[in-house]
Amino acid sequence: MREILLNICLTAIALCLFKMLIPENVMKKQANFLIACFFFASLMFFFTSGRINFAYGADFGGETIPYINFDEGYTEAKREAIATEMRARLNAVLVKENIYPMEIFTIVSISDNISDKYSISINEIRLVFRSKGDEEDDEEIEILKKAVQIVQKEVGKDITITGEFKR
Repeated sequence: MREILLNICLTAIALCLFKMLIPENVMKKQANFLIACFFFASLMFFFTSGRINFAYGADFGGETIPYINFDEGYTEAKREAIATEMRARLNAVLVKENIYPMEIFTIVSISDNISDKYSISINEIRLVFRSKGDEEDDEEIEILKKAVQIVQKEVGKDITITGEFKR
């Protein structure tokens, strides 16, 4: 954007200086017309020279950021990447507390509603532990409750945390 404004300003200044050199009553209309044509031609050359590409991305301080296409493949890949990262982080937190879940399921939603502006949210985290017997004993239930509390503290109260046993 800075380059566009600099080009317009320098062209305008150069044309104003040239306009000051034109005598007052001699060919004033023709000279003004030629100056306007030159100004228009220099702007058209600048915009069509390929130095600026409006179709690719937004220009922020010299850094071009491409637009993201939220098609189904992208959202599924992004959803999986977010879920994998969350599982790894939660597993590391639980392992520090000597709690070893069998599986951690993370349910991630990516809204493609225009009004939501493609919001990403984690709706639910499910912790699955292996049961040692046919029924869970008090120690296993306490470990499950502690794991749910640790994960709830880690992710906040807005996300539903559930725990279950698998035999």
